[in-house]
Amino acid sequence: MNKAKFVKEITVTDPDTKGKVQLSVYKHPNGGMFAIDSSFIEQIFEDDETVRIPDPLDFVMFDKDSLHQTTTFIELVEE
Repeated sequence: MNKAKFVKEITVTDPDTKGKVQLSVYKHPNGGMFAIDSSFIEQIFEDDETVRIPDPLDFVMFDKDSLHQTTTFIELVEE
């Protein structure tokens, strides 16, 4: 299973509520980076539980105008 490595936590402003939101930034094994709402991780997963989410950067291109997301998972790690 692919693993995305934790980089840092950042704070952004939610464009709808104008509230501050903590995002966890991860480095994807393909070289890209992505962020996920930190509170989502805390609410869904226990501290000692392995965190696996659908891979947000795993796509299949059928042709230049057709991009489809696959259903693979990626593990979020703090290495």
